[in-house]
Amino acid sequence: MEKMDFLKDMELKEKIQPEILELIKQQRLNRLVEGTCFRKLNSRRRQDKFWYCRLSPNHKVLHYGDLEESPQGEVPHDSLQDKLPVADIKAVVTGKDCPHMKEKGALKQNKEVLELAFSILYDSSGQLNFIAPDKHEYCVWTDGLNALLGKDMLSDLTRNDLDTLLSMEIKLRLLTWKIYKSQMLPHLSQRRPSNYDFVYDCN
Repeated sequence: MEKMDFLKDMELKEKIQPEILELIKQQRLNRLVEGTCFRKLNSRRRQDKFWYCRLSPNHKVLHYGDLEESPQGEVPHDSLQDKLPVADIKAVVTGKDCPHMKEKGALKQNKEVLELAFSILYDSSGQLNFIAPDKHEYCVWTDGLNALLGKDMLSDLTRNDLDTLLSMEIKLRLLTWKIYKSQMLPHLSQRRPSNYDFVYDCN
């Protein structure tokens, strides 16, 4: 019986996993549309400069630009000076593969910064270099950018979200089925006729 239940759970997971992944994808893209304030680090590791990046609502353009200070909320698209069409993005790289992590200096020796670094590569040599404010934003942005490029979302955040949402959805569907069986099936059984004398005999 336990083996049968396990197989049913596996079949249900395979069926609903694409739905859950699409839900996570939309959540990531919605966060990119809201945008994020990123810090700028120079060779002296000063963090007094900021810039903001956000995805257009139609998911076709990244708008970005420098800020004098950290914003108190979202920054409007029209106040950001630069833009990059998503169609021009060639790749997204992370960590030590980022151009700004290969530069000489103390920056590449900083493990914390290395784990929050990612870059967008476009055209022949164009690049947008990011240092995420925290690990959560790093996962959101790398997931979202990969989703825009039609690639898998591979972050720990996506794996955790997928496990949590799959577990919740399976429990909900199994509970719904149990309630249906307990309420509907006995009711249907009670409605069976005591005899079938009303059936017309063609003979």
